[in-house]
Amino acid sequence: MDTKFSVALHILVYISETDKIASSENLAKSVNTNSSHIRKITGLLKQADLISSQQGKSGFSLAMAPEAIGLDRVYRAVYPEKELLHVHDNPNQACPVGKHIQTLVQPSFDLAQEAFISQLANQNLADLITNLYKEEKNK
Repeated sequence: MDTKFSVALHILVYISETDKIASSENLAKSVNTNSSHIRKITGLLKQADLISSQQGKSGFSLAMAPEAIGLDRVYRAVYPEKELLHVHDNPNQACPVGKHIQTLVQPSFDLAQEAFISQLANQNLADLITNLYKEEKNK
């Protein structure tokens, strides 16, 4: 399973809340992965104007307030064209099921994708940060 979305959220929360420099190396340690993987995801987040960095200065910062970063925007940053569900390619057109499978299931798949994105749009980075501190308090 692809984890780019959860890693992107991890990166954004870390950047927002750390008192350390949010460098690729520090992010990699927090995520428990390698720096090159972090650089790929931070590149996507920079392209989407969610984070920024300054030449000659180490580390990343949020490009806007956590309240302004909807989780749907983060999802679209790391998966710009991904379909949540995809009908298999090249079904047998001579089969009555294969001939119509896309028409049969695509509307349900589209509704599921819309519901998923809508649910993400109802949450933002600030919500995750609030929940982080609730979790820490409960331990």
